[in-house]
Amino acid sequence: MPWLRILKLPIARWAAAVLASGPALGIGVLFKPREPTFLLVALAMMAASAAYGGLVPALLTLPLAIGVSLFNAHARSTSRKPLTSRLEAEGESLRRALSKQQRDQALFHSALEQFGQRLVSRPDLPSFLHEAVFLLANTLEVELVELLELSSDRQALHLRAGAGWKEEGARQLCQEMGKRSPAGFALLTREPVLIEALPEEERFQVPPRLRDHGAVSGLCVVIEGVDSSFGVLGAYTRTRRSFTQAELQFVRGAAGVLTRAIRLQQQFETKRHLEEWLQLLAEELRDYVLCLLSPTGHVTDWNAGAERLTGWKAEEILGQDLSRFYPAELVARGKTGRALRMAEAEGRFEEVGYRVRKDGSRFWADMVLTALHAPGGAIRGFSLVMKDRTSLRQAEEERGRLVEQLAEEERLAAVLTQLPAGVLIAEIPSGRTVLWNRQTEEISRLPFQPFASLEEYQHHRRILRFHPDGRAYQPHELPLARTILTGEVVKDEEMIIERGDGTRGVVLVSAAPVRDAEGQPIWAVLTLIDVTERKKAEESQRFLAEASRILGESLELEETLTRLEHLDFHQSTNGCGFLLLEEDGSPERLSADVPPARATLLHAVLRHTVGEVLETGRPLLVPEVGEQHLRALAPDEEHLRQFREAPLVSYVVVPLVARGRIIGVIGYVSTRRESPFGQQELATVEELARRAALAIDNARLYQQAQDAIRARDELFSIAAHELRTPLNALHLKAQVLQRSLHKQPALEQDNRFGEGIQVIAQQADRLSRMIGNLLDISRIRVGQLQLEPEELNLASLVKDVVERMRESLGAAGCELHVELTETAPGQWDRMRLEQVVTNLLSNALKYGVGKPIEVRVWEHERWVMLSVRDHGIGIPPDKLEHIFGRFERAVSGRQFAGLGLGLYVTRQIIDEHGGRIRVESHPGEGSTFTVELPRTG
Repeated sequence: MPWLRILKLPIARWAAAVLASGPALGIGVLFKPREPTFLLVALAMMAASAAYGGLVPALLTLPLAIGVSLFNAHARSTSRKPLTSRLEAEGESLRRALSKQQRDQALFHSALEQFGQRLVSRPDLPSFLHEAVFLLANTLEVELVELLELSSDRQALHLRAGAGWKEEGARQLCQEMGKRSPAGFALLTREPVLIEALPEEERFQVPPRLRDHGAVSGLCVVIEGVDSSFGVLGAYTRTRRSFTQAELQFVRGAAGVLTRAIRLQQQFETKRHLEEWLQLLAEELRDYVLCLLSPTGHVTDWNAGAERLTGWKAEEILGQDLSRFYPAELVARGKTGRALRMAEAEGRFEEVGYRVRKDGSRFWADMVLTALHAPGGAIRGFSLVMKDRTSLRQAEEERGRLVEQLAEEERLAAVLTQLPAGVLIAEIPSGRTVLWNRQTEEISRLPFQPFASLEEYQHHRRILRFHPDGRAYQPHELPLARTILTGEVVKDEEMIIERGDGTRGVVLVSAAPVRDAEGQPIWAVLTLIDVTERKKAEESQRFLAEASRILGESLELEETLTRLEHLDFHQSTNGCGFLLLEEDGSPERLSADVPPARATLLHAVLRHTVGEVLETGRPLLVPEVGEQHLRALAPDEEHLRQFREAPLVSYVVVPLVARGRIIGVIGYVSTRRESPFGQQELATVEELARRAALAIDNARLYQQAQDAIRARDELFSIAAHELRTPLNALHLKAQVLQRSLHKQPALEQDNRFGEGIQVIAQQADRLSRMIGNLLDISRIRVGQLQLEPEELNLASLVKDVVERMRESLGAAGCELHVELTETAPGQWDRMRLEQVVTNLLSNALKYGVGKPIEVRVWEHERWVMLSVRDHGIGIPPDKLEHIFGRFERAVSGRQFAGLGLGLYVTRQIIDEHGGRIRVESHPGEGSTFTVELPRTG
């Protein structure tokens, strides 16, 4: 085999092949070191030539091998050139991108490092926030940067710093929270928000400020605060841009630096406040001994206040025992050891007593000894606080001496203070005031000024004094002057005084001399007893007794109200005003039979206060009317001027309550400043209101009873007439039929008998309706009008009733026009609605004889409507509100038959169904009754 021949070649030929392949390998490496094909071909050709032919053939084969290799290399390089170009281009691009990313990261790192180093200089927070936004704008090369802070209520964002915003944009203080803005969305999700195209965003809305500034792309990062989020940091561009993770991390890093700045700011503020507090505390403790003791009671720390109060400097007292502060006698009794033991056992020991200074002097001190424990519970020492109370002790001792000196005077003053009367003691004959009690000031309502002489007392003008008849006291008539000058004993003399606040009071004055052992007068004692309230109470009782007599003299309502108008209970009043209410709460009558100016005041007060009194049910007292009250009462400036000139001083308004219901209000006004209304006047008016309400209610009940009696008598008269008419007709027709049965042929008898039966049926039906209405009245009065609702068609029901009454309508000459909807369904009582339709048609027939009658049924939303219109005599306007009342009639019962119950019963039936009925009418033009029924009765 050929390869076996190669193995058997002599050594000389192997050597030649190796020498020949050496240059070939070198040439291959030189021309194309990365071409393995070239190397293999060259090596194989050289080895074969050397093996078979020797060195010369091998060398001859070398050019051929080189040519084959070059051709192969050229062919391969030609095919790989486009791919290599692309790979080299992409590699270059990757190298450039990697280089830019590295440069950006280096830039971001450097910017954050410099930004963080600014914290070392402790910049103020507002300027630091502005630096942050401009750092982001320059580093990220963006047009818009915003730093938003959450408001205190966490409901809005405020622009704290920004870059690139227009002036009007910077003034927009708030942005919407939640999904209404990128910043709100970042706070909501607690994650950074990257925005490549704002107009295409669906996660949140674009706020107007960003839209107005042309923002297209951006990112937002939450800034944390001390205990919660501080706000949001955002950056935006006006061109579309995809922010990288490196840029996002840069913004997050800036937000982190801001968080640190915010927290440092909070720490600085807290530290500053603490330092201020400690400084204040140290200043306050200048008057205190404040030191620390070891567990054995030796001083280990000493403050300046302790040095100032005790005289010991720190170097002198440190290491000394607590006993240095105690007097020797207390040390001998073991007080210091007891204090330490008590503090250690109970945690705190307090004591008041004498302590010793360095110079041996004593001071009265409050001492607090507090045990200090290590975390494990072991005793670490004690804190000692002492306060010098020497001045307080001295003051107490001085007070004790003064107490002893003034004991006699205090006992006398105590006696005077306990007296219910005002007491004044003056010297005789000088008149100088010696002593008085506080009751004197309370009665006069003035700070008492002692008198230096009798003449000063006689001509004193701060308090005006009058006789009961209104005459002013002359100087020599004053009781104290009479006692000093003549020795007269004055007992319970009634005096009217004008007090310091402008009001008047009544006092009983007594005066008597006090004589010495020899019988000579030395003092004059004056006593004053305020009987103002007692006099008012007496006058109130007399007034109320007279009011009861006057109000009880008549049961006529108008007479009672007239008498009430003229009741005056107070010297400053001139009649009263009252406002009576209807049952529905609307005003019925406003009255005040007083002079016009006073009537205007009363009316204004009553109109202004009636709402509050009705709402609360409580009386209203205004003892002093101010400007705000006058403006509230006056409807215009002219009335305001009148009220000021009156003048209106005070007023009281009280509800009139009868049988648990407010039927009105009564009011009084005062126009005399010396006689304003108080609690006594309020109590009087309340009692008057109770009696007046009873009188008014009795008068109303009496009037209603009289009206009921008249209505009853009229009812009996009409009922007798109405019930007699059908009965007479039945009686006569029965007699005619009876006679006809005997005289007429059978055929004629049949016809007459049929007509008679018809008349009898009509009259019997009429009588039945009357009796039915009377029964319904009794049911309505006791609340037993029962309904049995069922599914009905109101149009069919009306059609049936019309058919039954068509003959009666035709006999009356009334042309009937009926307009019915096909269906008008609802839940109603058939018998009661037939009664309603029959009553309305009978009413139209009665008052519109010979005139057309129109009946209509239609639907309106959730209501079914029924109207019956006649063209008869109509209803006068003043009767429209009363025709639905019991026994009420629009015209005289003598002209038109009826009991006046049909419309009353009709309305009650409609009300029970939850519906409404109304009437429209004009005299001479007829009436239209409209019924509205809900579909579910």
